[in-house]
Amino acid sequence: MNTREIIRRAGGPLKVAKAVGRHHATVIGWRRVPAEHVRTVSRMCGIPSHIIRPDVFGAGAADERGAA
Repeated sequence: MNTREIIRRAGGPLKVAKAVGRHHATVIGWRRVPAEHVRTVSRMCGIPSHIIRPDVFGAGAADERGAA
């Protein structure tokens, strides 16, 4: 699922921006939801964190962070 769709489901860039303490233009420019905001956005849109950022919250994410 792409970031634009995730943000739309969460209520749009203005609502997401207010929830995470950023400017709406910043949210519009996200290529991926930043890891520090995934849980908030996940609650807003009802999409699990591991779907939004599998590289951070997926099953193999701990192994990938340990290797880096």
